[in-house]
Amino acid sequence: MKPRMIVTASMLATVAAVFLLVAIQTLHMRTWGGDNVEPASASHHPVQLTNDNLVDVLSSMQLSTPIARVEWKQSILTLDLKVKGTGTSYTEIYENMAAVADLGFRSLDNVDQVLLRVMAEDEWMHKRHLLLAADIRRGEWPLYAIETLRNWKSAAFSDELKDWFHLMETELWKKQFEMTSQGVIE
Repeated sequence: MKPRMIVTASMLATVAAVFLLVAIQTLHMRTWGGDNVEPASASHHPVQLTNDNLVDVLSSMQLSTPIARVEWKQSILTLDLKVKGTGTSYTEIYENMAAVADLGFRSLDNVDQVLLRVMAEDEWMHKRHLLLAADIRRGEWPLYAIETLRNWKSAAFSDELKDWFHLMETELWKKQFEMTSQGVIE
């Protein structure tokens, strides 16, 4: 065979193989579910939070601060995050708060409000002290607000973050984070 014929035959075989693969895929889609088949990259449908799946849904979050208390009632998710020890930075707390907001409003479609408190636990006295509180409500902040919180690099919040998430810092928060240069609970 001449080289030109070999190239032409190879190209024809390649085109035929492509048409054959498309025909097999089309047949497969009709046979195994038709229009109901979704590609592997299809977006995940939001989950409905219930008392039955509350533990499973919350355990899917990778938080560096443990959950001390949780309540689910009438589309309101209430969470207390517990800060213990001396190694928790405010940036870790922001990442955890953002993870909770992300779960509550992007992964769950029946959460209208997240009441979030960050508590410091005194291991010697077995007392809890409020550091920070947030009242996060669906639709009251822009889509990029969660990423803004997640990447915030100051112990003092911007006015926008305070407004979007109804943030309240206590004097203990200010003493431990805003007034110290290291940003770690001592």
